[in-house]
Amino acid sequence: MVYPHSYRTEHSETRTTNSVYGEYYAQHQSKKIPIQPDLLKIIQFIDSRRDRFLTDLSNIVKIKSISGSLKHRAELQSMIDFTQNWLFNHGLKYERFDIGFHELEGQKVRLPTIILATLGENPRKKTLCIYVNLDVKQPDESKWDTDPWTVTQVGNYIYGCGVAQGKTTLMHWFHVIEGFQKSHIDFPVNLKFIIESMYHHNSLGLAEFLSLRKHDFFVNIDNIIVCDSEWIGEKHPCVIYGTIGVLHYDLFIEKVEGSKTDPRDDMVNIFKEVVDEEEHILIPHFEDIVTQITPEEEKMYEDICDFNVDDVRDTLPPFKQKWDKVKLLMHYWRLPSIWVGETEECTCEKKDADIVKRHFIVKLVPRQIIDRTTNLTINHINNVAKHLNIENKVTCEATSATRYWHESVANPNYQAARRAAIQIYKEDPNMIREDRARVLLTILDRVLESNILLLPLVSRGSNAGGDNENITVRIFYESTKLLAAYLFQFAK
Repeated sequence: MVYPHSYRTEHSETRTTNSVYGEYYAQHQSKKIPIQPDLLKIIQFIDSRRDRFLTDLSNIVKIKSISGSLKHRAELQSMIDFTQNWLFNHGLKYERFDIGFHELEGQKVRLPTIILATLGENPRKKTLCIYVNLDVKQPDESKWDTDPWTVTQVGNYIYGCGVAQGKTTLMHWFHVIEGFQKSHIDFPVNLKFIIESMYHHNSLGLAEFLSLRKHDFFVNIDNIIVCDSEWIGEKHPCVIYGTIGVLHYDLFIEKVEGSKTDPRDDMVNIFKEVVDEEEHILIPHFEDIVTQITPEEEKMYEDICDFNVDDVRDTLPPFKQKWDKVKLLMHYWRLPSIWVGETEECTCEKKDADIVKRHFIVKLVPRQIIDRTTNLTINHINNVAKHLNIENKVTCEATSATRYWHESVANPNYQAARRAAIQIYKEDPNMIREDRARVLLTILDRVLESNILLLPLVSRGSNAGGDNENITVRIFYESTKLLAAYLFQFAK
């Protein structure tokens, strides 16, 4: 594994033939891409209906479409019905599907309906698959400064449950479609929609359903777009091309009769052989197959705007406080790591203090395989226990796993998003990753096997799904324009 900066020289920023990153930096870097006449009409349409668009958002935010509450299941259905009516009124073909049952608050209930919709079936045009969710989390109203079910503008910010993710994304796409239709402009691409309502519950039932329709409804899609997450800062738009994978483990140590050591001491000694104080992973061959870092990739990190290490330096452990932006961001997004929790005593009914547990998390990055990493990790812990002559019973269990997701920034789908951002924001977007796992993306990637664009439409601090969820006034309108511009660029 090659670590950050080991490739860097004073001559390393030249064009290369690197198949993943070289093309990205071989592109023209102009921040002036002309607005084509049809796009200008869409932009003018959006600007002329600013108040109406905000009213549309208000009308759906007040629908309490909470997916994790039986009490609000009828309102979740109302949100689905609203979406169906809009699709019908604007000429989209659609189908609704019941996809089974799940347990909610101790009762067996139907999973919310999934909608598949289509606009355009021209074989000469590309087909874009759009993912949207309708559900929201249950807000803690005591922690909100405004009513979460009422769209409220305070200064340059719009507050409301769902305004940073889900409901606003739905309205952005609906307003884009309306803009094309009322401006009498032919759609440059075909559209297919996946509209679900279990996003906040790991998209329960979605993978099985998509598998059934993979070879008919989704057979001709060229790319997928998901509008989620947020920018790294508040000024520059971003495009996300990767997320980490996450493996969760529990390590148990049980006192054995006649053992001379305490399970807590054994736990400390084992983890000293797993990861050191500066977070170096001590498991042999753990990083052998991690994708190599190239000069072009480091250049991408150097070009990221709106992230200043000084803003977080005081919160970092001493050994990280001298790191620069590239090394710190690569630590978050690019390199594997292990996080170890506190040692806990058994919380079972008997309150057995002779059993201790420690939870730890392994972060996966491109080319690391879940099964291989799990085998390496568990075998290493067993070998360490044997090497240290630990007499107590040591048991390591994998409790959950989520794959990483990663795309090439040189893909035409990503270049279309980049050009669209330059058109609307007059800024070359940051190409970034995320230090969190996303179950939805791994489902779409695994089942549909098509390139996925993760395009965030809100700035840092939007609190999507959290307290005081918000979007800036400017971004609320510019995001609709961005999606319209993206459609034209994607069609090329």
